[in-house]
Amino acid sequence: MVRVALRENCMLKAARSFIVFNTLEQFGEVIKSHPSAEDIEDENFDTSFELLYLTKLDAETIKREIMNISEVDYVDAVLVNIATMIQEAKNQGLKEAEVVSERKMADIPQHEKSEESPKEGAAGGKTKTSKTVRVDIDRLDNLMNLVSELIIIKTRLEDLDSSESKQNMSEAVEYLERITTSLHDAVMKVRMVPVERTFNRFPRMVRDLAKDLGKSIKLDMSGEETEVDRTVIDEIGDPLIHLIRNSIDHGIESMEQRVRIGKPESGTVALRAYPDGNTVVIEIEDDGNGINTQKVAEKAISRGLITKSEADNMSQTEIVNLLFKPGFSTADVITDLSGRGVGLDVVKTKIEALGGIVEVQTELGVGSKFIIRLPLTLAIIQALMVNLGQERYALPLNNIRIITTIKSSSISRIQNQEVVLYRNQTLPLIRLPQILEVPNYLVDQENLTVVIVKKGNQEAGLIIDNLIGQQEIVIKSLGKYLTGVKAIAGATILGNGSVALIVDPNQLF
Repeated sequence: MVRVALRENCMLKAARSFIVFNTLEQFGEVIKSHPSAEDIEDENFDTSFELLYLTKLDAETIKREIMNISEVDYVDAVLVNIATMIQEAKNQGLKEAEVVSERKMADIPQHEKSEESPKEGAAGGKTKTSKTVRVDIDRLDNLMNLVSELIIIKTRLEDLDSSESKQNMSEAVEYLERITTSLHDAVMKVRMVPVERTFNRFPRMVRDLAKDLGKSIKLDMSGEETEVDRTVIDEIGDPLIHLIRNSIDHGIESMEQRVRIGKPESGTVALRAYPDGNTVVIEIEDDGNGINTQKVAEKAISRGLITKSEADNMSQTEIVNLLFKPGFSTADVITDLSGRGVGLDVVKTKIEALGGIVEVQTELGVGSKFIIRLPLTLAIIQALMVNLGQERYALPLNNIRIITTIKSSSISRIQNQEVVLYRNQTLPLIRLPQILEVPNYLVDQENLTVVIVKKGNQEAGLIIDNLIGQQEIVIKSLGKYLTGVKAIAGATILGNGSVALIVDPNQLF
């Protein structure tokens, strides 16, 4: 049994609660909740809720994972012996499926029953919070038509005799390819939901924060109709909360200070979403004071993150990126909103886990803009297939800028990092087979194949053995036990049935 309590002044309780749900479901299964999932989503609860949770983790690990989520006040995890509960229930003449609903634990007060009911036939009466998507009926009709076309082409292929010309077979295969492409697009659209669902929770949060801080804040939202994958929607709430709070607390000045420097008394936070190619861009912009890079550098030096000489040689962008270091904060006083060192590092980690990137644009005295770029979908992507030794790997195409070859003799070493001069720019090199510990890769090649990948404003060259070609791949999860493996985003099954791992370039540099 896990009991989670949020902070008294927690904003967006529902969003925080479902982040707890998502975190726990990475390592086990939430069997039951009190209040019910519907009540939690509607914020019909105080500041705490209880979960019956099935996992192999110990209580301390569960507590540690949940306490990493901001706005969680405390966590209590108590081991429940399910076998004992079932046996006692049987002795009382109850069925196994009734155990959870009839009795939770001896030391936990009995609550009113959740609206969720145990699934018939599920072991131990397990129920799991459902994830649903509202779908326009026209999209379902389109999906049905495409499935009908698929059945027609299947029949056509079955009727083709081996004696018939290869032309007929080629035409049928091309037709099948067109249908599967359309089917893929249709399924992706079914999975897409507007970001309005997440955005609509922020006006209330901004009003409450402005009141607490004694500031006048205006929230401008646009692009709420922009659609992203359902999985992405579930995960972006927490990063956006951090960034909006950051803009209000750190960015926008007090009303007296704004009037004194000639700005409008009310500060503005703009929240925008729009599609950009095969990505979705979400921007959080404020007209506050901007980021004081000198103060950031001084804080980083005082914390031992960098030296004075390193700070002198860093660009403004590199200094701003220090804000994403774990535990880093520029706040002088620890409050409920600032100074705890929990914030931008969580944003970066979460966004990169979704295959996205975070960029920062700032000007002192004018304001700051945080730009989040996310993939449209996490299910099917275009990838470049490469060989590393005897193994195949996939590199997401949206991370790749260019493919080139270099001579191994042109590689230099700066501060123990291999680099090469490419188009008058110093390009860091990463030997991908070494990072992934691939055996039997090609070492002594004079001409090296390099895939140049980008991450925001940064670029790096990945040294590989051979190119195979571009391919559309279906991303498969590595499973809960392999979650967090460095540089690997998942796996895909190739046409010959073999498995290829998908490399996440964002984790390489």
